Amino acid sequence: MTGIPEGIIPIALDAMGGDHGPVVTVPAALKAVGVGGVAVALVGDADAIQVELDKYDTPAKQLVQIVPSEGVVEEGESPARAFRSKPNASIFVSAGAVKMGKAAGFVSMGSTGASIAAATVVYGTLDGIDRGALGGPVVGYSPNTVIIDLGTNVDTRPGLLVDFAALGNAMSKLVYKNENPRVALLSVGSEKGKGNALVKEVTKLLSATDLNFIGNIEPNDLPFDKAEVVLCDGFVGNVILKLTEGLGDAIVGHVKEVLNESEEATRLSKDIFERMNILEAFGGGPLLGVKGLAIVGHGASGVDAVANAIGTAKYVVEIGLIEGQQEELDRIRAEVND
Repeated sequence: MTGIPEGIIPIALDAMGGDHGPVVTVPAALKAVGVGGVAVALVGDADAIQVELDKYDTPAKQLVQIVPSEGVVEEGESPARAFRSKPNASIFVSAGAVKMGKAAGFVSMGSTGASIAAATVVYGTLDGIDRGALGGPVVGYSPNTVIIDLGTNVDTRPGLLVDFAALGNAMSKLVYKNENPRVALLSVGSEKGKGNALVKEVTKLLSATDLNFIGNIEPNDLPFDKAEVVLCDGFVGNVILKLTEGLGDAIVGHVKEVLNESEEATRLSKDIFERMNILEAFGGGPLLGVKGLAIVGHGASGVDAVANAIGTAKYVVEIGLIEGQQEELDRIRAEVND
């Protein structure tokens, strides 16, 4: 991006990503710019983006520009195959803008697999990391509890979970300002020795570090601030994420039915939804373990959530999360290997 005033952070937005495309991403970009501190490159079909931009008359348009791309990676499409057949798709062009220094990070509500592939292939991973991981708060009753991994690595080896502990520790310190985060393993029992072979092996490795490792916690502990960093493989993490979201939707529906769409039902439903869909407040979470910033959000996100994701990208740049991860990885690995 060119002509950006000093102090303004440029963010690339995959304008074609998500369920709604430019109808949502364009007003979201304008809203984020209006809040201040960012400029947005809208990456995608130039004609479709321009049609939406023309609907708005706002000074924010001065800090929004269109970056043309060709094609979109659809949900369910193989990211690896898409990278070969659609190298100019919006998500890959967005990541390329960051790699070339034209943006400080990218935001996408499109295919999670494609976002991960784009960040992994275009940015590269931090030293010793095979693949990035998604991590963040899931349960609104524990808004400072980072769960990692939330679905990127469904099969995880012990050493990788130790790396995730370091990444989560860095995220908790920098993003949530926790000086000494409690790190726990998600298991079927809180007692020492409870769990599968993965949990038992990771317990040994984490015990050799100076992390504030507190052992196991159970899923029913998650709403009660028992730990700031909770580790699990991506299969388990994604099940927890989707179960929490589904329960939120079911409870909201039940409240409305019982309270007959009253004002109290509306207030209570909104509160429950926000607590059970906490990622909505951030718009998305950073992909951890890669050498660049990628904020991955939900496909169904509306204008507010996408604008929030752009704001989250700005914040992550400001606190130096990408750099802090490598420092924490190096420190924890040195302790494990001593």
